[in-house]
Amino acid sequence: MTINPNTDEVKQQAQAVMHKFTSNLLEENMEQWISLFDDNAVFEFPYAPKHFAQMLQGKAAIYEYIKEFPNILRIQHFSSPIIHTTTDPDLFVAEFACEAQAVSTGKPYNQTYISIIKLKSGKIIHYKDYWNPLVALEALKS
Repeated sequence: MTINPNTDEVKQQAQAVMHKFTSNLLEENMEQWISLFDDNAVFEFPYAPKHFAQMLQGKAAIYEYIKEFPNILRIQHFSSPIIHTTTDPDLFVAEFACEAQAVSTGKPYNQTYISIIKLKSGKIIHYKDYWNPLVALEALKS
């Protein structure tokens, strides 16, 4: 087993990525948000209901999916992510939550996330997003 000797540096990079990730969503700046991703990135939603996207492949597909996000959910707050580093310096886990409101229904969307994120040259190449689909269904159903 290899132990990563630069844990502080790895954690700082992960925190910087998550700060940009959440800040751009809060500011509804989807162009800056998508710039965090590699052209060939994969975004997975393992717990998504059948009629929701399960996997997006490529930066263009991710942007197509996310560009209308501010018209669906209005995020008011993200918690500070708890970062867990791994023995792979390019892989980390982030635990965080958000408080938001569904635009179409006005209902609250208070979600907890556990995300597994893989970086390459500072860009996200794989983002696996674990969240509670029941929260989304309740907030979005009229």
